Amino acid sequence: MTSSALSLAGPGRDIRDAALRYWSDFGWPVRTTQAEVVLSLQPDLLAVAIPAGRGAALLSMLDSSGARGGVVSLRGDNERWWAFLVTPPEQRRAPTCGVWVFSEGTDIPLPHGPLPAHGVAWVREPIPGQALFDGDVLLDAVNARTGP
Repeated sequence: MTSSALSLAGPGRDIRDAALRYWSDFGWPVRTTQAEVVLSLQPDLLAVAIPAGRGAALLSMLDSSGARGGVVSLRGDNERWWAFLVTPPEQRRAPTCGVWVFSEGTDIPLPHGPLPAHGVAWVREPIPGQALFDGDVLLDAVNARTGP
C-alpha cells in the first residue's frame, strides 16, 4: 500500500516519532515540517472530508455496520472537518454538497501526539490492518445520509 516515502525534517522528537510510526505501522508516505506531520495522499489512500457535525452521524452509521478506519479532525476557517481515510472508490463520483474528496497529491496534516496540535487530532485513531474505510461504502453511506 502506498509508496515508502519518508522525510523527517522537523526539530521536535514527537513529530519525528509520529512520522516514523505512521510510516512503519501503515506504510504511509509522510513528511515533517517544523510544526506537523503531513500525509501525502496516494492512488490507494485518499480522504473524504465532511463537516464535523455530519461526520459524527456518519461515523456512528459506519460503526453500526462494522466498518473501521481512521478519522482525523482538521482545522477549518469557520468549522471543524473530519477527514475519513479511505481506499479509492471503484467509480469516480461527484461529491455530495458539503463533502470533499481529497485525491492523490493532496497533503493533509496528521496528529503527532496525544493532544491536539494546530487543530489536528484523531477522532478515531487508525489500527494497522484497519486503517482505511472502503471508499465505496463510505460514499454510499454519505449519499444515504444526504439523499438524492
